[in-house]
Amino acid sequence: MGLKKQHSSILVQLCSSHSFLYQHLHQIGKVDSPVCLVCKRDKETPFHYLLRCPVHRAARVRLQGEVGYCKMSMAGLLNEEKSLAPLFQYINNMRHFHYIFGVFPAVQEEDKEKEGE
Repeated sequence: MGLKKQHSSILVQLCSSHSFLYQHLHQIGKVDSPVCLVCKRDKETPFHYLLRCPVHRAARVRLQGEVGYCKMSMAGLLNEEKSLAPLFQYINNMRHFHYIFGVFPAVQEEDKEKEGE
């Protein structure tokens, strides 16, 4: 599957923890606190953003319904090809990265792309 630059960029950022989430921004001196602005409970890390923030629970339940229980892990979401389309829909729904990347285009599965040719 070929990913667009926006998709690849955010995946690398989430995998490396060098993203526009507050934990990293705090580490590089761009914000005063690493705490998630949404829940105000924990540091805003990729793990927190994708899997633990209580404010995103309803969206995470929808994501889990699409990817399956066994894929609800960092590896399952970021490394599994079939998880990418639902993951980017989740990221779009959360709107957290819109100010940097805009709206992520839908991830096209290769079979669907070939049908359109």
